[in-house]
Amino acid sequence: MLSGLAAAAFAAVNVVYAAVFGGPMDGTAWDVKLKEDGFFHWSTRRDTVVFTRGRMVVAGEIAGGAPAPLYEAAAAAGEATAFAAVLEHPLRGRFEWVGKAENGRIGGHINVVLPDGRVKRLKFWGEKKS
Repeated sequence: MLSGLAAAAFAAVNVVYAAVFGGPMDGTAWDVKLKEDGFFHWSTRRDTVVFTRGRMVVAGEIAGGAPAPLYEAAAAAGEATAFAAVLEHPLRGRFEWVGKAENGRIGGHINVVLPDGRVKRLKFWGEKKS
């Protein structure tokens, strides 16, 4: 029980720290392409992802009414920076972003939980904006 409380307290401190001071991805912007998984899904769409003040801003989703969620990120020396964020869209569902950024490249996947409970999976990849 105490370890659960300690973990919850640690997570809360991390969220507050990221919101106030930002995270390791802060100050970066990325041009990304998104594609639904599966053989019959050939088309891609473009978007812009910006990390600022501890939040992940997905331009296309913000324009559609979704708030910018806080993100979590971790960077080990000499390794890619891993990040995750959950974007809740009022009409389109829950978007769970998980990815890595390294050497000017970004990639990962998005689990989309639709309002009816179905789950779609998308992948994304892109490059850092200069």
